[in-house]
Amino acid sequence: MRCVFSEAGKGRSGAGELLRFSLELGDGGSPLWGTLRRSARSKRIRLIVDERGLTVTAPRSFRFRRDLSALLEKHLAWILRSVDKVSVRAKEAGRYPLTLPSQIALPALEEAWRVELVPPEDIPARVGSRPTAKGSLLPPKGGVIRLSSDLSQTEALKALRNWLRLRAKEALPPLLLELAAEPGLSGPGSVARVFVKEMRSRWGSCSSRGNINLNARLLFLPPDLVRHVMLHELCHLAEMNHSAAFYARLNAVDPEAERHIAELRTAWRRVPSWAAEPLL
Repeated sequence: MRCVFSEAGKGRSGAGELLRFSLELGDGGSPLWGTLRRSARSKRIRLIVDERGLTVTAPRSFRFRRDLSALLEKHLAWILRSVDKVSVRAKEAGRYPLTLPSQIALPALEEAWRVELVPPEDIPARVGSRPTAKGSLLPPKGGVIRLSSDLSQTEALKALRNWLRLRAKEALPPLLLELAAEPGLSGPGSVARVFVKEMRSRWGSCSSRGNINLNARLLFLPPDLVRHVMLHELCHLAEMNHSAAFYARLNAVDPEAERHIAELRTAWRRVPSWAAEPLL
């Protein structure tokens, strides 16, 4: 077991000092994220495991670099049992406790992002002309997504989901419109508007008015599958059905359509849990 402290995750709240950390268990799985809260009001050390993750509350005299690793090592078996119990209860209730990722890969755009926690006082009051709420997601800079360290696990995950939608809205519509301009895709219809949504069961859809909806989670698919989904919806502008004429048109613009259709049947496995499961 190795405890990793997030220097960017230091901060303060009304409850005292906050410090984010992660537990790397050495089993190749995702790290377990936790929060240490030090406060003058705390008289003893408490460990809490719930659907937000692991929280350690301690007096101000608690020295995290010296004491936290030993404390977690001593109670590791209990922590892991508690995490399993919370997971079982959440699944039985139709909910899924999720972990905050430390890195995010977006194969569709060939991008890799790092998730960092920053003190809440570093959240600006405004970004450009827009006001920002305390604890909101900071604008991404150079492959780094910055979150306020006093967000709960669920709040942080919601912020990441919001970022994912914004990134998809920036990137996916231009890709689709670029494809629409390619030879062989002109037909009786044209693209009216492009919307990006979080759809539960479809990668895309097309309406009779020429509006095309794209799933924000397309960002987790490889470029060839994203292109296939977009070509599929563009072909619906001419054929609003799944007739032989539709598939003839699709195969003409995507010679590997059959393979892509087969790969899409299991493509949901490529979407990480934090971006796929309902949030609490």
